[in-house]
Amino acid sequence: MAWRHLTTLATLVTPVALPVERLEGRLHGSSAPVTLAFAGEAATADFVAASLFAVTRRMPISRLSSPLELRSAMFRRLCDGADLVAVELPAVWRSCLPADTLMRMPAWVSQEILSSSESPLVLPSELLKEVRRHSRREGYELDFSTEPDDIRRFYATLYRTYVAARFGAGAVLVDEDRFLAVSLGMTLAILRADREWVAGLLFRQRGKTLHLGWFGSASTPPRAGASEVLDASIIERAATQGVRRVVMGHSRPSLTDGVVRYKNRFGASVLPTRFPQRVIGLSMLRRSPALVAALNAARFVSFRGGQAEEFSTSIDIRES
Repeated sequence: MAWRHLTTLATLVTPVALPVERLEGRLHGSSAPVTLAFAGEAATADFVAASLFAVTRRMPISRLSSPLELRSAMFRRLCDGADLVAVELPAVWRSCLPADTLMRMPAWVSQEILSSSESPLVLPSELLKEVRRHSRREGYELDFSTEPDDIRRFYATLYRTYVAARFGAGAVLVDEDRFLAVSLGMTLAILRADREWVAGLLFRQRGKTLHLGWFGSASTPPRAGASEVLDASIIERAATQGVRRVVMGHSRPSLTDGVVRYKNRFGASVLPTRFPQRVIGLSMLRRSPALVAALNAARFVSFRGGQAEEFSTSIDIRES
């Protein structure tokens, strides 16, 4: 447990070295060509790029030994010819973001369902209708287990295979030892159809708070309604036991992101995470109406005073 906490604290400072790559493509909504220079982890480059354009080409171009080099002449040369620059760096180094950074946002946000202490937690009626419909059509059955052998089976046959299939080369897989250590004290919800394991979800319930954990599926994409049935069934079960807060986990900071939209259907709000996240900074080197429109359409989110604030910018057409 102590090692896990130390590893988490290390993310405030590391990684120090930043790979730099260029991604080219066509902007969503206009098909105008665009080039992004990105310094940071490849998974975040994927998120930023996919939010703005369809990638047609990407290539590694360099590696910065320290975030201090983000304000160097060398990094500016690496960005020559780019329309947009994005940087991701650990929270401690956020003051090293380029001086012309247009917006800053956390790499991850939290999504939570909150209910006042005076009223029970109730999911949206339209969502519940959909869940009941999927359960009938697919013949879903739900079991709960805390057996270590079931959690090992879930890791090997559902979680690991699903994450690898869904995210490919960009997959961030938790190793089995850490997975099993973190799962101690958690409960596994197992969704079955015709006696076969279809999907599963780990969760932890403490007092009036429910934390949803790792999800896994026997197929990619998951079988129809599997995610909704698991999440809704666990939340409804916890609500009958007095839960008033549901932490649905981390999502990317964009209101158009598929995971964010999925959790919004449950009534989840976008909130800052409890632990400081890496920081993403965006700069426009060559403004154009098409690029500004794509940035606004991405609906990136930052926080001011703990409240979500949607990014928006404008352009004087004469600048283009």
